[in-house]
Amino acid sequence: MPAGPGGRGRRTVVARPSRWPLWLAALCLLGFGVRMFYLFHWLHPMVALGDAYYYHQAANLFASGRGWPDPYELRETGRYIADAQHPPLTSALLAVPSLLGFTSFVSHQVFSCLLGVCSIVVVALAGRRMAGPATGLVAAGLAAVYPGMWLNDPLVMSETTGILACSCIILAGFRFVDRRRMSDAAWLGLALAAVMLARAELALLALTFVVPLVGLARRASWRRRAALLAVAAATCTLAIAPWVAYNLERFREPEYLSTGLGSTLAVTHCPTTYAGPQLGWWSYDCARALPKPPLERSERDVFYRDAAADYIRTHSDRLPVVAAARLGRTWGFYHPWQQIHFDQVELRPPGPSTAGMVTLWLLEPTALAGVVVLRRRRVATLPLVAVPITLSLATLVVYGTTRFRAAAEPALVLLAAVAITAAAEWLRSRPGRTSGTPPGGVPSSGGSGEPYGGPDRVGGPAPTRGPDRVPGIERPRHATRLPGTGARCDKPEAAGTFFVCRTLRIFGHPFSDRSSAVPVVWRRHWRSGRHHLDS
Repeated sequence: MPAGPGGRGRRTVVARPSRWPLWLAALCLLGFGVRMFYLFHWLHPMVALGDAYYYHQAANLFASGRGWPDPYELRETGRYIADAQHPPLTSALLAVPSLLGFTSFVSHQVFSCLLGVCSIVVVALAGRRMAGPATGLVAAGLAAVYPGMWLNDPLVMSETTGILACSCIILAGFRFVDRRRMSDAAWLGLALAAVMLARAELALLALTFVVPLVGLARRASWRRRAALLAVAAATCTLAIAPWVAYNLERFREPEYLSTGLGSTLAVTHCPTTYAGPQLGWWSYDCARALPKPPLERSERDVFYRDAAADYIRTHSDRLPVVAAARLGRTWGFYHPWQQIHFDQVELRPPGPSTAGMVTLWLLEPTALAGVVVLRRRRVATLPLVAVPITLSLATLVVYGTTRFRAAAEPALVLLAAVAITAAAEWLRSRPGRTSGTPPGGVPSSGGSGEPYGGPDRVGGPAPTRGPDRVPGIERPRHATRLPGTGARCDKPEAAGTFFVCRTLRIFGHPFSDRSSAVPVVWRRHWRSGRHHLDS
């Protein structure tokens, strides 16, 4: 202990090691084990078909320096035809093990599972930044075991990359909300580019996510907001520019991200998908009924888009019914067991698919409760709700299926984690029990007798009574009156009053000490390690 002025000793502040990374590592190992069990117990050996064959072969062709041809045409006829049926990010990532010599389909399946584990890490970081360390770990646990997060990983589909990219844009969104720096806007634009290069239809996030998030930034002038938006747009444009320029150079018709929109519309807009058992789904019979398309891929894309547009115009009266069925198939409330049967076309086993559907039904209302909790805490919800909304809009245009929901799974997991940690905090704060964890999930020191690290924690002494006290350390006394009534919440005279008070508190509504019961808003700054109180 070094001597201070006057010979008095001064205590050295030593940061306690955090166990959060260890818990996260354990959950990542659990998630990897679940994915490996699913791969080798349910799927192996698996024959690469459909989109899985496309991504697998495209990765190997790109790694060998042959560019981006149509792998189906190359296999069947030996002709090299430029193609961009899917955006490049999935195959580009799968090319990493191919460059190292791991070119088999099983190698790509294992690597895709590792990408799924990366999604667990990003989801945990987003949950910690949004609502605290406990919420981050709960979200990581859900991401590790929830079937919606791992069903597509060993199938070698773009949904794995889409989940990872959407997790990144959610994290970048909350990072921007917290700090609103130019670097944060750049990261947001880069995450948007990753989403667009993973799933072309999610380019709509530029309008539903990035523009409103930056344009509605609080405590920023309009000039500052315009500059932030320009940085995000420039970063996104620079990231996707090489792929767009490559496509414009090799196709006859303008193509930017993908040539697959036309073929997708062609198999989803026909009598088979507008009525009958396959309502809202897709069918190859739609494309077979059309004349033979051009061989060049951009011209084929235009041909299929025109054919689909003609059918939509002549059958516009069926669009509301078809749109409702598509949404129902994607979100699990229209013929769910039939959809599980349809999913077997994409080699999804019925057992895990059934487990995924049942857990989805449990997760959806929990996620809605998480939205309520965040609104009560005055935490931004746009980074979480924008992805499901955008995904639903894209579903209305194309078709409904289970795997289209994959990009929204990180948002569902994070919202459910918020609700679960809020419920756990309420249970810990019941009368007669003490809690060392605040509403955001910041754990106590666990043994020192001083909450959250004691008075000598890094960042300064623990706040005492006053406007800067930390939630969960010296919990403010609740108001003595229920809003709009004369009933007392600290001493309820009837069971109904007690139930109402507890229900309001579990959804993050701590009453102030004033009779008007204006809610207290806790604004967390995890980067600095402190909490601040806004009332």
